Amino acid sequence: MRGEGTMNDLNKKIQVLVEQIYNELVFLRHTIHENPELSNEEYKTAAFVEKMLTAWKINYTRLPNSTAIIAEIKGSITGNNSIGIRADMDALPIDEDTDVDYASKNTGVMHACGHDIHTVNLLGTGYVLNQLKNNFAGTVKLVFQPAEEIGGGAQEILDFGVLTNPTVTAFLGAHVSENVKVGQIQVKAEEVMLAASQFTVTLNGRGGHASAPHQTDDIILAAAKLIIELQSIPSRKINHIEPAVITVGSIHGGTRSNIIPKELVLSGTIRTQNNKLHQEIHEHIKNILSYQELITGVRGTAFFRMGSGAVYNDPILTKKFITTAANLIGNDNIVIAKFPNNGSENFYRFAKEVPSVFFRIGINNDLLESIEPAHSPKFTAADEALKTGVRVMTAAAIAFLQTGRSPV
Repeated sequence: MRGEGTMNDLNKKIQVLVEQIYNELVFLRHTIHENPELSNEEYKTAAFVEKMLTAWKINYTRLPNSTAIIAEIKGSITGNNSIGIRADMDALPIDEDTDVDYASKNTGVMHACGHDIHTVNLLGTGYVLNQLKNNFAGTVKLVFQPAEEIGGGAQEILDFGVLTNPTVTAFLGAHVSENVKVGQIQVKAEEVMLAASQFTVTLNGRGGHASAPHQTDDIILAAAKLIIELQSIPSRKINHIEPAVITVGSIHGGTRSNIIPKELVLSGTIRTQNNKLHQEIHEHIKNILSYQELITGVRGTAFFRMGSGAVYNDPILTKKFITTAANLIGNDNIVIAKFPNNGSENFYRFAKEVPSVFFRIGINNDLLESIEPAHSPKFTAADEALKTGVRVMTAAAIAFLQTGRSPV
C-alpha cells in the first residue's frame, strides 16, 4: 500500500501532467465540439480519437463495423487487476444557439450534453496514465462509446469482450453537470441515476370539421386529458416515497386548424429507481386509455420500451473514490448528492456487470449565473472542467487498480 508521502508525490505528478497537456485538451475539445456527429455516425470523432491515441503511443482496437474504440494502458509494475473507464462520443439533433467561437459547424447537430468534454476527458486521462505507467500495476481499458443518446453502444462493447482478457474488476464513468461548480465533482453511493423507459401512445377516433366537434371523437381534447392523467400517476397511483418522473416529449396530430384529426401520436419517458415500478406505471397508462375510450370514444394503444436501468454506484468503491478525489482536489470540492439524478445513462450496462462509480464533473464557473441545462441549444460548458475530470479520473483509476474487485 502506498504511504502518504508516495500518494502526495503521485498527486503532484498528476497535477503537473494535466497542466502540461491542458491547452492541447482545450484544442481537442473545441475541435470535437465544432464537428458533432449523431449516434452511430461518430466516424470523424472516432478517427480523431484514433489519431491522438496513435500519437501518444497508446494501443487500441476499433470494433468491427462500429465507431467504438477500446484502448489499453498496461502498468509497468507486475499485476493482474484491470479496470475500465468509459466516455460517450455522440451528439444530439439540435441546432446550436450559443456565441462560443467553436460552435457547431454541422447544421442541426450539437454537443448539447457534454460528450465532447467526456471524450477529451478520457483522452487526457489516457495520456496522463500512459506517462505514469511506472506508478501502477495492471491494465486500464479506455472505452470510447458510440450512441449513448439512443441507449446504444455499451452492449456491443460488452459483447466484444471488454470485461475479459484481462478481467475487469471495476468501471469508472463521468458526466458533466451545470449544477456543480468548475473544480468540483459530485457523487453518491448506490442509485445515482434513474432507470428509464419510453412510451408511445396512438389515439384514434372519428375525425371531422372543427365546427361540429359533436360529430367527432376529438382526439386533440382526449390527448390533453391524457397528459393531465399521466401527471397524476406519480402522485396518486404509486407510493409517494418512490421517485418517478413521467414526461411527454412529443405530440403529432392534425394538419389544419379547422380539421379535427382521426389520429394522434404522443411519446415520452418514464424514470424511476427500479424496473419493477416501470411495469406498474405501464399498466396504469393502459388502464387510463381503457377508461378514456369508455368516456370519449377515442381508442388508445400504447407501446413501451425499456431504455436503461438505474446506474448503481458500489458503496465500498465509492468510499475509495471519495477519499482519493479529496486527497487530490480537497474535501471542499467533493459534493455528496442527496438524491439520484433524474436522468438515465447507458453506463448502467457496465455498472450492472462489475462494481462501478459514476460521478459528475462541475462545468459552471458561477452558480449565481445559471447556465442552460443539457439538451438545450444554448448549453455551454467551461473548458476548465477538463482539468478536474482528468485529475480525478487518473487518480481514481490508479486507486481502483490497487483495490481490486470490491466486495458485493
